[in-house]
Amino acid sequence: MPQDRLAALQAAVSRHCPEKVTHTAFDFLTLYRTGTVTDPVLVVYEPRIYIVVQGQKILHLHDQPLPYGEGEYLISTLDLPVSGQITRASAERPYLALCISFSSTEMEQLLRESQSALSRQTRKLALRKENSSPISAMGVSRITDDLLDALLRLVGLLARNSDQKFLAQLYKKELLYLFLHGQQGHVLQETAHLQSDLSRINRAIIHLRHHFQERFEIGTLVKIAGMGQSSFYKRFGELTGMTPVQYRTKLRLQEARRLMVHEEMSAASAGFQVGYDSPSQFSREYRKTFARPPQADLQHIRRMGVDAYTAQHEDVWF
Repeated sequence: MPQDRLAALQAAVSRHCPEKVTHTAFDFLTLYRTGTVTDPVLVVYEPRIYIVVQGQKILHLHDQPLPYGEGEYLISTLDLPVSGQITRASAERPYLALCISFSSTEMEQLLRESQSALSRQTRKLALRKENSSPISAMGVSRITDDLLDALLRLVGLLARNSDQKFLAQLYKKELLYLFLHGQQGHVLQETAHLQSDLSRINRAIIHLRHHFQERFEIGTLVKIAGMGQSSFYKRFGELTGMTPVQYRTKLRLQEARRLMVHEEMSAASAGFQVGYDSPSQFSREYRKTFARPPQADLQHIRRMGVDAYTAQHEDVWF
């Protein structure tokens, strides 16, 4: 990767993102910067393409570490609860990142328009299925020269108001096309097919996110996904790195922490609110996830300052 062009992208992102989060004129593009490292924070990564142009961070998808940094991008194709931490950032050389959103409809349309050009990726996807190789819902790759050039054009367009109406969506389409051609193109293709395993698991995850406070029967998720039970368990684990129950637990604990910090709810009330009948089970699982029991964790956050805690959540989101 040419360092001069990477330096140009770093300068452009820094110029258009003077502080924290910048929601740009393009609804699909967000810029981010921070000059400090962070503690591990539990967040839910939504289906996005996350590109780090300076600095470094590490995610933990359940027990799997996933570091990525300068000149690398991460693709998330499902809503995934992760522990995130920025590990390299300073006032002189801040962490800088871009986030590009996309929809399954966009991917489906792009695939229809470029079937012949993407035939090689399609064959690779078919081969992976034949060999029963798992397709993870989250992965990291290096930015290619073509991607770097396209990113430079997109960020540069932020300074050209008169051209944005005509070029922004074209530049986005070019970028998505290049990502489809990239090392994780087969994963992005899965998002475009309604009957792919990834899309089926996604439907179950959407149900979990809306009903995580409730008890559920695994048969309900299996029916929503339209899969056999053994296949559902296997693919859910391969894609998310956890079981459906572990996934639900992550969502419950994240919401309980939010209720205690921002709604000033007691630990017992927060645990009950998110679906725990047993305070001891809630405390045990909370401590396993956040390294402290609920009350001690709340005291730690208050010593840190709620604003600082909230800022750390923003820091690891991008």
